[in-house]
Amino acid sequence: MYRNKLQTNIILSVTIIAIGILLLSLSYRQSLGNFKNVISMILTPLQVNIHSLVEPLYVNEPNAPEELVNLNATLTAEIALLRSENISMNETIYERDMLAELLNYTKLDNVHTYTSANVIGKDTSSFLQYVIINIGTTGGVQRDMPVVTDAGLVGIINEATPRASKILLLNSDQMAINVRVQNTRADGVLFGQASKDLRLRYVALDDTINAGDLVVTSGLGGSLPANIPVGEIASVRSRAYDVFQEAEVLPLVNLDKIDIVMVITDFTPTELSPLISTPIPDDL
Repeated sequence: MYRNKLQTNIILSVTIIAIGILLLSLSYRQSLGNFKNVISMILTPLQVNIHSLVEPLYVNEPNAPEELVNLNATLTAEIALLRSENISMNETIYERDMLAELLNYTKLDNVHTYTSANVIGKDTSSFLQYVIINIGTTGGVQRDMPVVTDAGLVGIINEATPRASKILLLNSDQMAINVRVQNTRADGVLFGQASKDLRLRYVALDDTINAGDLVVTSGLGGSLPANIPVGEIASVRSRAYDVFQEAEVLPLVNLDKIDIVMVITDFTPTELSPLISTPIPDDL
């Protein structure tokens, strides 16, 4: 419709210009007479409305009707709602898959009792060394309980309130875990450090350890259950003049991406210090 109107305006404009040229030509020949008066009567109304005829050539389309504005607002609101629902659905699917993996892990390990929990807080420092979960003493969680995912050990419960608990992560500089290299049965102590990897120390020189070996908890010391996967050896440092071997170990759990964890609630650490410090009687 707008295109037809534009074409009509162009034709009228060209017609007016042609008539103007004709009049100019006739004026030079002094042969206007009554013809000039007749033409002037025709052109006068056209000149009065010339602005209204030419103006549409230079302006935009009229504003959208109110119905279109309302429809656009409705569609925008519906898109925002669908986007929100899509995000919620994706999060639900992610949590479902995570819980399925954790449930499968608990089925494979029928020795312990587990309680799942969501991470609701994290260490705000540049080195992530603890997280906070949404379950506490009212949910059966106590200090020093181990925390795992389907990949392996996350850390231990460091503090517990009635409704929340703090997990000290593997890479915390306060962590020291008795571990064993699964393939060779070599024992050692795994220390947390600020970097992403862990430091395995106090491995005997005559023990064989290699890059790629799996490291699990040994159960020695009574602070953790045995055979929880912890990490994989990345590199080994063994020198003839050293007393022990050392190794860099990469955690199996991505500590930066923890959302859901499981607390082993039926494990109570064994206090060995009274036994170790008790002197042996002379008559034995």
